Amino acid sequence: MTQATRPYDNTPLRSVGTKISDRPRNTRFALIAPLVLGVAALVLGGCTTHARTTSDSWPSAKSAPPVDQLTLLREAADHEALYTLAGGLKPMSSGFWRCSFEVDDPDLSELHRVREMLEVLRNDVWYADIQIFVKIHDGERNASAFVVHRESLQRMIERHESFWGPWDIEPETHPTEIVDIVDRMPREERWRGYGYLYGYPDDAVDFFVEAGAAADDGHEMGPGKDRQFMQIPTYAAESGHFTYAVPLEHVPTPTDRALSEGAARILSAYEERRSRMHDVQSTVEVLLELNVDFEHRPGIEETNESRR
Repeated sequence: MTQATRPYDNTPLRSVGTKISDRPRNTRFALIAPLVLGVAALVLGGCTTHARTTSDSWPSAKSAPPVDQLTLLREAADHEALYTLAGGLKPMSSGFWRCSFEVDDPDLSELHRVREMLEVLRNDVWYADIQIFVKIHDGERNASAFVVHRESLQRMIERHESFWGPWDIEPETHPTEIVDIVDRMPREERWRGYGYLYGYPDDAVDFFVEAGAAADDGHEMGPGKDRQFMQIPTYAAESGHFTYAVPLEHVPTPTDRALSEGAARILSAYEERRSRMHDVQSTVEVLLELNVDFEHRPGIEETNESRR
């Protein structure tokens, strides 16, 4: 059976669904599960579409218009999620749909609807769902769609076993468990966990964590103060989406170049085939074809490994 014809995996998301099909594989998650399932009782339902703007605000579940499935997939592929879907250059991407909802009076119908739309990205290659963030801001909780490339995620966890092992996270751990655990880690571990998930170079992850800790001692941080930014273009924009911080004096490394060159090849192939994405089925077929083309090409993992 080819990737394009594999049946979709409709495994429910543990922290959002009412059915649990994969039992927790680690004891630490068993301790966290009551909190996750408490959130599940609250969030079983929906939210709203993520209209990309320059604002950092998240659209409210009560005010944003609903999103259709084709728009949802295009939003993912036109932005940095392409580099997860097409070969797993990034083990995980998120934010191609997001919303906030009131904790005391939630409107959740759209969240549930979007989660069902993401079923087309649940198969042997990818797993997509919605993450509910544990922190509450001004009485609201944020939710964000995410997608992982299963094989890329597993390889990254194997490579960083010394980080993930103490959290009882293994290559076989369900992606939902991983994002839930990372969201609840202490601050610096959380930063590092997300850095690895999002596929940033090891040096960049180290810098971000160390610079954030240094800020506690009064060190200045921010663009032009302690950092500059490496920008990987997407179809939607040349900058501002697949971005990571590096020191001011940073000179591009082999890992930076491998990441940039790998992304450029993927983006070029996507631009050539995007006109074929007329509906949901053709869009998924194109993305699966791109994954076949790029899944096993050398990239950031090899260059990161050579620098360890």
